[in-house]
Amino acid sequence: MAHDNLTKAGFGERVTYYTGEALKSLDQIEVQQKKFDFIFIDADKENYPNYLERSLRLANPGALIVADNVLQSGRVYDASHDDLRTENMRAFNLRMANDPNLDSIILPVGQGLSIGRVKG
Repeated sequence: MAHDNLTKAGFGERVTYYTGEALKSLDQIEVQQKKFDFIFIDADKENYPNYLERSLRLANPGALIVADNVLQSGRVYDASHDDLRTENMRAFNLRMANDPNLDSIILPVGQGLSIGRVKG
């Protein structure tokens, strides 16, 4: 579907597509020593901390790392929610906020967007 939509927009052949388990794809990209200026995370919430770790290794200085759904309908700041998904999102948000390699902010738009700029 992504290839079809990007082809209609005129970018279909300018994009490399990876299908399958995201962490394995990110490991493959790292082996290829590719670097990026923009990384968007919107996947299984349980692995957000892992996606951030890989994204930091794949990001150029000055790159933006943006993650969607970081507030989880308010569950991340409601202590009564202690499920694994919510705990991983809390860990992700803390890492974004405290990583010395990032300047970051959470925007309370929709389900929440976290935006981090890689220091360089």
